[in-house]
Amino acid sequence: MPPAMTDLLDIWASHSPLAGHALEKITVDFLLPTGIYIQMDVPRDATIQHIKLLLWKQAQNFPLFPSLGEMESHMFECVNQAAVHEELEDETRRLCDVRPFLPVLKLVTRNCGRAERLLDSKIGVLIGKGLHELDAINDQEVKDFRCKMFRITEEKMQQAQVMTCAEWLQACCSPQLEPTAATLVTDGVNDRPADLKVFIHFDQSQVSSCAPTAQPLII
Repeated sequence: MPPAMTDLLDIWASHSPLAGHALEKITVDFLLPTGIYIQMDVPRDATIQHIKLLLWKQAQNFPLFPSLGEMESHMFECVNQAAVHEELEDETRRLCDVRPFLPVLKLVTRNCGRAERLLDSKIGVLIGKGLHELDAINDQEVKDFRCKMFRITEEKMQQAQVMTCAEWLQACCSPQLEPTAATLVTDGVNDRPADLKVFIHFDQSQVSSCAPTAQPLII
């Protein structure tokens, strides 16, 4: 079987000649809102949060650094390898997972509604498609389904907010047992109450555990 072919122009491909001399690091171009351009080598598997911290330390040596303000009020934007514009609200993602094109990261000021944008970002990562791509779909069935799911989710969230601790625990961690004594275990002959023994076998072990019951068990 011939070896798999990889795109030599893909800087994120393993052993790509464009990745530079150090496979564990990659050269990234950073565009700051102050008009400053910074080029810096960063670890390929570093999180976006760690990369922003490295950039902030490096930016202290450049003009107009005080104009940036606080680090937490900024986030990165990029165009990924799939030619999709992406706002990196979720800063726990790794750079090698984001795969920015060239690569270039643009630092921008955060807008309001960060919690909602962060949720949208996580949903996009989970489904493998940005929510703005779904918004661009001109399919009424898809739009109706999304509206219906949004209403159901909103109703469930409102119900959860008024639950007591016991109700919340019951809803999230419901026991896989009947809530009431519905059936009496009998011996099957004279319909007399019978004892029930539970044997538990542990995976990758020769040990079995027996839990005898002295009293009839109601299930």
